[in-house]
Amino acid sequence: MTEVSAAINVPGSPETVWTVLTDFEAYDQWNTLLSISGTPSVGETLAVTLSMPGLPTVPISPEITAVEPGRALRWRSRLFGVEAEHAFLLEPLSDGGTRFVQTEQFGGVLAGPVVSGLERRIRRGFEQMNLGLRRRVVELGERED
Repeated sequence: MTEVSAAINVPGSPETVWTVLTDFEAYDQWNTLLSISGTPSVGETLAVTLSMPGLPTVPISPEITAVEPGRALRWRSRLFGVEAEHAFLLEPLSDGGTRFVQTEQFGGVLAGPVVSGLERRIRRGFEQMNLGLRRRVVELGERED
């Protein structure tokens, strides 16, 4: 399997990060990578629009495979013969913040060539989403003060 990941430290609790991550309706306010319709429940199939930097927008229909509030959201999808398992992982930090990690494992016959050609763009998309998530958490924290 080929894997791409990106991580960021967020100055908010895992619970706060989880709230932002699973509020799919608000994604248009901060998330340039994904738009999502559906419910974060195991077995749910989501309607996702993927906007990878420098590539055409692509619809995908991932199935949620794990929901662990404050810890992890995982889904599985298939596109152009490439199978992908995506994870959003939240790790508590000693300062009360959260390490947010996006990781995607790709499998299938075409995974190697497809991912090697797109790896930089995939990682950049993850990094942009991670920064947007961080900004959104900070913004919400400032509103609560």
